[in-house]
Amino acid sequence: MNTYLFPWHTDEVCRIGKVVARSYEDCEEKIKSMYINKYDDLDDLLDYDDFCEELADKHGIYLGEVSEINEFM
Repeated sequence: MNTYLFPWHTDEVCRIGKVVARSYEDCEEKIKSMYINKYDDLDDLLDYDDFCEELADKHGIYLGEVSEINEFM
């Protein structure tokens, strides 16, 4: 399992999220699932980049680039 980090922000908050996943693609799916479970108006069939755009447009949550934690060591 790998640990991935992703920055996210709204107008009020700026944070770094952490996801443990088997692969980069699995990490993206987990991130999508977190927000789809929280907001019922998001399209789960979109690819990750389009999903990020929809999340920003509908809820003002902006996701940054996903990076493996080892890139920072």
